[in-house]
Amino acid sequence: MNRFPMKTLLGCVAAGAALSTAGTAMAVPYATAVVQTGNTVDFVLNETADTVTVLRDGGSALVLPGTAGAHSFDMTGFTDYSITVDHSTAAGWVESSSSIANAAFLNFERPNAVKVNNNPGSANFGNIYVGNRSTLPAASGRLMGDGIYILNSTGLNAGGETIDDTTAAKNGGDPLAFTASSNSPWRMTIGGDDNLYIADWSDATGGVKVMSPDGSSVSLLLATAGGPSGGVVGGNHGSVVSRPVVSGSLGTDLTLWTMDEDLAGSVAGTGNHIWRYDIGATTSDYAGAANLVVDASLDGTNSDGTVILFDLNIGVDADINRDHVSGNWIISQPRNDGNETGLLILGADVNGDPDLTNVLFNSKQFSIDNGLDGATDDILFPEFDGNQDIFRFISRVEISPDGSTMAIHRRSQGAENPYLGTEPVILIPLDGSGVPILDVSDTVGNPTLGITEIAMVSQANGSRKTLSYDLAGNLYAGSNADEQVTIWGPGGTTSAVTASDGTFTIDGVCYGAACGGGGLVGDLNGDGFVGIDDLNIVLGNWNLNVPPANPLADPSGDGFVGIDDLNQVLGNWNAGVPPTGGAAVPEPTTLALLGLGSIAALRRRR
Repeated sequence: MNRFPMKTLLGCVAAGAALSTAGTAMAVPYATAVVQTGNTVDFVLNETADTVTVLRDGGSALVLPGTAGAHSFDMTGFTDYSITVDHSTAAGWVESSSSIANAAFLNFERPNAVKVNNNPGSANFGNIYVGNRSTLPAASGRLMGDGIYILNSTGLNAGGETIDDTTAAKNGGDPLAFTASSNSPWRMTIGGDDNLYIADWSDATGGVKVMSPDGSSVSLLLATAGGPSGGVVGGNHGSVVSRPVVSGSLGTDLTLWTMDEDLAGSVAGTGNHIWRYDIGATTSDYAGAANLVVDASLDGTNSDGTVILFDLNIGVDADINRDHVSGNWIISQPRNDGNETGLLILGADVNGDPDLTNVLFNSKQFSIDNGLDGATDDILFPEFDGNQDIFRFISRVEISPDGSTMAIHRRSQGAENPYLGTEPVILIPLDGSGVPILDVSDTVGNPTLGITEIAMVSQANGSRKTLSYDLAGNLYAGSNADEQVTIWGPGGTTSAVTASDGTFTIDGVCYGAACGGGGLVGDLNGDGFVGIDDLNIVLGNWNLNVPPANPLADPSGDGFVGIDDLNQVLGNWNAGVPPTGGAAVPEPTTLALLGLGSIAALRRRR
């Protein structure tokens, strides 16, 4: 998320603030779970910060302690507020101090799912949700409940429950909501409506459930529970192996997509197809027909004859995901032989469904085309001969909040596949179309293809891995082998602002419905990237009076194009995702004009 080279180069133009003294916190700190009750605002700081500054109605600044945990301030006589959290530390991925301090609360017998609430206007913003599969104790000895644990952003139980209080595992008041299976609860998604959409991959209670954000209620989203392995089932679903992907809101305009292990497609007895449910205003027990949008049995083969999508591979914990920035669909699976595509990216059709006719990235074909082999040939195992997919053993794939990076949690990694490195979690840059940028120019001198590795020492090889981003860009990783979740931050210099208007701004990117127009500060032409085109809009209208809050040339909203508007562009230079074919660090032809920033005579209307 941090793209600073051009911002530094152009610093002589923009009015900049001095960097804070480098601290020791390891994750990006930000204000979470902000709630106003009467004249008091309470919030939780996820991580220790250098400074925490509250502005009320744009002034009346309060400087609060930067310690992780609960804080509050008074709003008597004020209407609006913003909480700015600043921190500077060495760049580089390391475990957060809150994760280390509260490690005992982050132990789980089998954390099948972890998700962070990324709705900045919600009282649950920054809360961590972990799905634990059974009542067996964790390896640490912690007593466990079967259900969804709700943690605050520091990693402590949000409801104040003690470490061994099994009621912290929420089941919506229904002890039968989840079965005593390693696959229930399974994967989950937090919708824009704050509800939890939970997949169940077990035979006994398979399907999709919906839970309130506080865990107090749960119901079947898809009618009936159950999905017997390997067969066509009655109703409209079987065992759901993927995360639920949702759009819209429960009770209004909900749409659901799943990958189903059992539900038959165009050929009887086939599974692992992708389905869409047009649920609409129905709130539970939806019994409508499932719409087949990806038929795995008809997908075809790679150039070496291997299948692209696996058909009827019961027991393979495949997944689907939708890139929230590009709209692309990501299909992944962790089979170890590399004979099927491990990472497939599809464009969306006019209905928003994954489009098999628009393949943007096929990792198996990429491996073949570039002469890369993800598995050593073995005379005893002919299935490992040839160019095996280097994207083997993929357990989870997540997209960073700004859409610039793909994070992959690998089930296993070994020396026979050097192209993705040796660490469990890797980061791959994405271009403006949401396609991985991989450097294959020197696979000997640069065998890891330009990816970033994160050395998560507590994420050993295991059959179940989980991963999630928060809106500040921190990563949350879980592993059944280690039986714990850990929190990791990228370091660097950050300034995160949580505001009463329901927005969250960091690194020049504004998130939340109130941001408007795509939410990227300085992106005047609306292409999702702050660069030379936006700079030229300001310079082309320099010193002109324009209608107040002109969305194109006057981002400051004062009715005049001047230094305030220039600072919005230059202060967020290179934020966002470069358009296809664009460069991350453009070279403006108007660089000579930038010297104006240091000239006191630069006109500004007052």
